[in-house]
Amino acid sequence: MIPVIGLLLSAVPVAATTVAGWSQYGADGKVEARIVTDEEQCPSLMVDGTARPMSERSAPTPAFPDRLCLAMVPVGTKTLSAGGRDLPVPVPHPRHLVLLGDTGCRLKGDIVQACNSENAWPFHQVALHAAAEHPDLVIHVGDYLYRETPCKEDDRRCKGTPTGDNWPTWNADFFSPGEKLLGAATWVVERGNHEDCKRAGTGWTTLLGRDPVTIACNPHDKPLLVDFGDFKLGVLDENDADDKGDPKPALVELLQRDLASLMSAKPDWIVTHHPFRGVAKYEKDEDGKKILRGANPNLQAAVAAIDEQPLTLMLAGHIHNFQIENYRAPKAPQLVVGEGGDKLDTDVPLKLTGLVSGGNKILSGLSVPGFGYVVADRIGVSQDWRLTVHASNGKVMRNCALKRRKLSCKKH
Repeated sequence: MIPVIGLLLSAVPVAATTVAGWSQYGADGKVEARIVTDEEQCPSLMVDGTARPMSERSAPTPAFPDRLCLAMVPVGTKTLSAGGRDLPVPVPHPRHLVLLGDTGCRLKGDIVQACNSENAWPFHQVALHAAAEHPDLVIHVGDYLYRETPCKEDDRRCKGTPTGDNWPTWNADFFSPGEKLLGAATWVVERGNHEDCKRAGTGWTTLLGRDPVTIACNPHDKPLLVDFGDFKLGVLDENDADDKGDPKPALVELLQRDLASLMSAKPDWIVTHHPFRGVAKYEKDEDGKKILRGANPNLQAAVAAIDEQPLTLMLAGHIHNFQIENYRAPKAPQLVVGEGGDKLDTDVPLKLTGLVSGGNKILSGLSVPGFGYVVADRIGVSQDWRLTVHASNGKVMRNCALKRRKLSCKKH
């Protein structure tokens, strides 16, 4: 006999919930409100108190059992919500930005980051302190999901964590710890190499990708131009641009076309995941010769035919620390903000001046170790910015600047 209490409980409907919600710049540089919901159909988007329909971007699947819904956000919107959750409203001319990247927790074979410790994996703290900045815009330079292989049952560092390209892992690695920051401002999202189709590409395509969902994993998103009027961002999907080996001709040709398309609009910044030029570590090649890793051969080949003079900055991640590099004109300066939470790169030299990255000598540059994020504040109506390097606990680590197409940091 079934207890009466059991019958009563089984008759109580489970309330539908908005599992996650955010706004991002999508296709054609338009702002989209996006939610993950367990409702049977997409709810309405409330725009300044008026209901507008949301469309289904992705239907439930075994790996992603909740529905992904979206709707375009009209220009001039003051308030935004969906499924009972408030969503951030875009700022037309952002001047106060948060820059971060490489935020997931590393689980790959014997490489185990302590995902259950906020000291060892501090993305939640990074997101909380960055949200407290009340930014106008957040730019994430890619690599959201690093939990690739299962945690061993007896390993307390990661016990109980999900792994693989599915909603539980995406939620654990990104959406849940990043919730406050996702609710603080509209995002520009770049795709990292961890979101390629061999790893977390289905999650990228389902949740964050710009192009429509037509296949499980879209191998390449179209370039994105975000035009704020007096400030333009170009975003390049180069997720499969390996940073070792020779350039891949077909990939280089594709990246050349995408770069040319973006540069025709004269962007001020180009956002990538891999740095065009960067400093990761010293290694020995097959002949035993000491070489400096960091520059990406595919991006180097693609940018060779591009005039960089209109650019004031190249922004990237992939290398897990903060670094600045200046090169001889017309090459643009390179800023790296890959310190958002994943296992840090500890072999990066502190002084980068004089080193050669991708065949280009660094006229001046440095790296700053440690977890954290960067706040960029625009100076007047110029293309100059103050850059404040924060630790994961919000403490200021360095005061830097981008002025007249040159990056610099004050002595610490």
